[in-house]
Amino acid sequence: MVWVAHPITQQIKLTDIYSLFEVHYEKGYEFPGESHNFWECLYVAEGEVCVSGDERVYNLTRGAIIFHKPLELHKFIVTGADGADLFIFSFAAEGPLTAWLREKVFALTDSQQKLLLDLFHFARRKAENAPGRNAERPFGWNPDCYRRYLEPFDRLPAYSQTVASYLELLMLSLAEAGAVSSASSAPDAILFSRAVNFLNSNIHRQPSLPEVARFCGISEAGLKRLFDKYAGIGVHKYLLKLKIKTAAQLLQGGETVSRTADVLGFNSQSYFSRAFKRETGMSPSQVRGES
Repeated sequence: MVWVAHPITQQIKLTDIYSLFEVHYEKGYEFPGESHNFWECLYVAEGEVCVSGDERVYNLTRGAIIFHKPLELHKFIVTGADGADLFIFSFAAEGPLTAWLREKVFALTDSQQKLLLDLFHFARRKAENAPGRNAERPFGWNPDCYRRYLEPFDRLPAYSQTVASYLELLMLSLAEAGAVSSASSAPDAILFSRAVNFLNSNIHRQPSLPEVARFCGISEAGLKRLFDKYAGIGVHKYLLKLKIKTAAQLLQGGETVSRTADVLGFNSQSYFSRAFKRETGMSPSQVRGES
């Protein structure tokens, strides 16, 4: 018999984990808007949350998970009467599946939910066995819950690959049989989406607050309230983050720093470089792959 080698086609590979934790938040808790150059996922184990990702707004309930792509501005508010139990993890990844996961929200099946539950049971068990750890203290009440599941990365050689394997299996399962959820149709959510799309369409310049408000058909105060609710930052700060995200795409495509600054309406290349470094932690030349 002739044995034929069948190469493994790797659709997604996690290369780094930045956060991994489970937490309970009470009703009304607001996570301020942020963006970073790696992926982040929020899974609702119990309760309800309102989550925004760039211009999209979702009302998520038990069993839902949202994927925030790199540099996506995201924020959430806990809306459930009894609060919400959340699993949150962030990571860097490579492979063709990453493009498909962008801007996706899923309602997980029972088997997909079990993958996440098994992952956190595994992480909880390994963290409880850490030297000096008080296993009797409930995890949700401990102030170091954000670091606890990261501690075994330095202590257990197989831990990181096991965590990555659970998450990769989940993502492969979603690609095969994932139920994609729709964005919110609430009037405020639609208006916010309209405002962000207007900013994106005018990203080459600096539209004023009154101009954006007029386009949306609301008052300036109403516009500010929308951005505070769904983004956690003001309109001008949001526009800057959109410009930085677009700049990263241009630079990665080979555009020069000076041309990128000019295309996006920055007053000077030096101001653009400072703003880019402040928002991303990297200089424009580093993103372009220059030494």
